[in-house]
Amino acid sequence: MIRYDDKSDIGTVVKLVEKLILDDKVDLLLPPWSTAMNFAIAPIVTRYKYPVLGVTVDSMKLKEMAPKIPYMFIVLNQPPVKAEAIVPLCQELGVKTAVVIHHTDLHGIEFAGYVTPQLSVNGIDVVMYKSYPLGAKDLSPLLKKIKAANADAFFAFSYPGETFLLTAQAKEVQFNPKLFYTSIGTAFAGYRAAFGAEMVEGVMATGAWNPKVPYSGAKEFWDRMVRFAGEGKTDNYGNAFVYSSMQVLEQAVERVGSIDRIAIREVIASETFDTVIGPVRFEDQINVQSPGEVGQWQNGEFEIVAAKEKRTAAPVYPKPPWPQ
Repeated sequence: MIRYDDKSDIGTVVKLVEKLILDDKVDLLLPPWSTAMNFAIAPIVTRYKYPVLGVTVDSMKLKEMAPKIPYMFIVLNQPPVKAEAIVPLCQELGVKTAVVIHHTDLHGIEFAGYVTPQLSVNGIDVVMYKSYPLGAKDLSPLLKKIKAANADAFFAFSYPGETFLLTAQAKEVQFNPKLFYTSIGTAFAGYRAAFGAEMVEGVMATGAWNPKVPYSGAKEFWDRMVRFAGEGKTDNYGNAFVYSSMQVLEQAVERVGSIDRIAIREVIASETFDTVIGPVRFEDQINVQSPGEVGQWQNGEFEIVAAKEKRTAAPVYPKPPWPQ
């Protein structure tokens, strides 16, 4: 395993991927983190014919680009799928009004862009729709305006730093809507650890995975993760998707019987793989299988609450008040 630090910089990740391919002559590549970083390497891995299973990618633009970047695959469930689960959940819970905010990266722009019109056309009044700078350091002024709008539901399509900030500052300004939903980072064990189980009770978030899912090896995977990382230090979203991507790669190599990257790419593109998130299958290089679209913290566990047929627990609504 050869590992480099890309410093979360697009220019650096491009140089390092080429170094891995041309200088280190690696057999296979694993992806970087974040939507933009995966977009940056897609043309490179295609040029050199290295199949890559990108996990932390939230953007349907890759589907449009698929014919030009046939070696890039996306494992994470994408914004339209997650958006389609949010609306019926809101309808079931009786949500009448909502506020939507997002950061200015593709994840936030696309996700909010899918959810907002779907809420509106399904009878949920979006009383405020705002963007904020990527990596914002103070969102309390925005939260005070949102609090004054008095909406039932709050949706923030955020990255981890903003997710933690929004949660802390929502408590500070005593903004406690009936439905509080933040995006990336909410399912992290570190989120629960930072605030405590009582504080995060009832908070919802994008995507979900839980060891109770009915997929082969799920509970065994979770138990191994807990032994490896420690009790309370595993997350209920990304870990399972990353692990499943490795299962896909492993099975593809086994089926080909060699490190023939062109053949491995064809197998990934056309076959189905048994994983801890279910039977993974790619259409236009995007995985169509997911274990859940909305999760919620309940009694210290991150439960799947949507889509309804995938639930590991019934949703809690309204969210309990922030603890004093």
